Amino acid sequence: MLTFDPIWLPETQQTYFRILLEAMSRPGSTQALSITPKASPTALAVLATLLDGAVSLADPHGLLGEQDWAMLQTQHKPAVEAEYLICKGAIAPDFTPLLGTLQSPEQSATIVLMVESLSQGDSRLKLSGAGINGTRECSLQGLHPEWLSSREEWVCSFPLGVDLILVDEKEVMAIPRTSKVEVL
Repeated sequence: MLTFDPIWLPETQQTYFRILLEAMSRPGSTQALSITPKASPTALAVLATLLDGAVSLADPHGLLGEQDWAMLQTQHKPAVEAEYLICKGAIAPDFTPLLGTLQSPEQSATIVLMVESLSQGDSRLKLSGAGINGTRECSLQGLHPEWLSSREEWVCSFPLGVDLILVDEKEVMAIPRTSKVEVL
């Protein structure tokens, strides 16, 4: 009998999609993905949920294996051309992703950033904007400060910009382009 990691099953992806929607609608809040210790990494589960053969993915830090690419069945493109990117949060970005156009702001990149922790760490942020009642503070570990300063440049001409999805071993957090981020 052929068995797959649950992240490739439609019912799991539907559950994860609802969790990702919750994370995007409540920026800076963490949402748990029910990933078992022997399952695929959280970042791969997020990609399996969001990607299909019609979109492109960049992996500038070489985080995915050949089998992951085969299962994702997505187009491989350079970071400056891809609609989705998977990156290691501890490494500073050395590219400018797709930011969309005024006519088509949705043609921008979504970046999945792998970090050490979404619940504690030396990077303290204060978020405000849509989906946040007042402000929300969060602490992260494993996020290079250059990601936040680059993000600030990328989202300065709203509605252009990028959406960030941060993941650690078990949780996900979103920082959409509509969120204002202040480093504490």
